[in-house]
Amino acid sequence: MLAQAAAKVERLRPAALESKPVFMPRVFDDPEEAVRRIYARAPYATSYGYHRIGDTLMRMDAPPWFRGDFNDDYFLRNPAWLAAAAESFSATIVRPTTCIVNLNAPMEEGPLHTDQPAFRGMARPEAPVWLLNVLTYSQLFQPWMVPIASGLAWFYRGEGGGLEYWPDGLQAPPHRVDPPLWNEGLMSDNEFTWHRVGAIGPAERRRPPERGLNAASMLHHLPDGAWEIRDGEALVERLAPDEVRIGLLWKAQVFRDEDHLASFHNRDMDLTIDEVTEILLEDLDAKGVRPERPSDPMQDAGWRHILQEAYPRPFPWRYG
Repeated sequence: MLAQAAAKVERLRPAALESKPVFMPRVFDDPEEAVRRIYARAPYATSYGYHRIGDTLMRMDAPPWFRGDFNDDYFLRNPAWLAAAAESFSATIVRPTTCIVNLNAPMEEGPLHTDQPAFRGMARPEAPVWLLNVLTYSQLFQPWMVPIASGLAWFYRGEGGGLEYWPDGLQAPPHRVDPPLWNEGLMSDNEFTWHRVGAIGPAERRRPPERGLNAASMLHHLPDGAWEIRDGEALVERLAPDEVRIGLLWKAQVFRDEDHLASFHNRDMDLTIDEVTEILLEDLDAKGVRPERPSDPMQDAGWRHILQEAYPRPFPWRYG
């Protein structure tokens, strides 16, 4: 199956795109309007609640990290992101797909990570997050990755909360974007580029992992500009306006030209769950692991456990 997969991969060319990070000194023409829209959309779920991944991480105490969707044209069609994506990937076609907001209360340094990729024929919501993680960590499926541009923008004047990223690989020194961060942004390839957020807020205000939140907690915005974390009706913590780091994450599929785009319209190139299973079984066999073929590869708990053991996350999560 690996040989067949290799032949299939060759027919995908040219699927990959080279990219370079592009810094954006001004993301929105009217940043106050962008922030007003973010305030108005509250309350926000924890990242664990948003992704429903508490079970995937085998625990339910979440970091003080909240998320929400902003998939309207004001955010998706923002001209600065469209132009930066085209420049970053040398692309002539930019197709925005999603925009989410990340809101972080004071917390320890974020985990070193890459973003959740989309593979041809294998992406959320049809494919579970844990399986997409396995596909990523195994490094067996990179030729099927869809080229995605990731735009970041920040609204934060508090302490800490900078960004480190490794566009030249983890063997090279990191690049940094340091606070204060207000209406500044970065366009990059976050599905390949490892990155992390620095510690947010003064040390005495950061919530340690052992005091994680109930994953069902919500972040509310108040008329006076302050924020409140609530677990149901119970107040967990009140935060001053500058204690919450606001970051937008914008995603777009990018294509070199019409021929490149057309190559992605050929559904014969998509991965199927049977092909994914065969490739993983063959690689597991080479590792000396020989499980039975799962009858339902997306739902079989034993299969999932075997894969997560064989292809662990390269760097441990600080939470979870």
